[in-house]
Amino acid sequence: MRPSDSQLLEPEKLVRAVVLADAFGISERAVRALAEKGVISRTRGSLYPLKESIRAYAHHLREIAARRDGTGAGSALTVQRERVAREQADALAMKNAVARGELIPAAEVERMWASICRAVRSRMLATPARAHQRLPHLTPHDLRIFDDEIRRSLTELADDEL
Repeated sequence: MRPSDSQLLEPEKLVRAVVLADAFGISERAVRALAEKGVISRTRGSLYPLKESIRAYAHHLREIAARRDGTGAGSALTVQRERVAREQADALAMKNAVARGELIPAAEVERMWASICRAVRSRMLATPARAHQRLPHLTPHDLRIFDDEIRRSLTELADDEL
């Protein structure tokens, strides 16, 4: 039902903070704080214009929601600032982790693993000779079979994509 023209022109009804607090679902103190911030207006004798206050409070809530979901005015700048802040926090966290010795540069890790892999390869290739020292009954043919199998395994490992 639409209000009549006479209802639209009625003088604004003035109410106390307790009425707005009940309507908004907030405390009287919060109503007074909204007035102090300029969100809603207060008239003489601590009375509030009902219709104007409801509209102003609804507008205030829409602005807050728009800032939170990123659709409000200036939100692109807010999103950009948040991204920059996250990046700066990540960079600082990474610097701190390096300082504590929790992070190692990738090149250093790669060098360490290459060294480990070379040592493993070297020891694996030496296995047939060490086995011959402990098992002198093995023939050169037996040792070649061990050597071939070890080399085949190392080649397969090198060719595998991890």
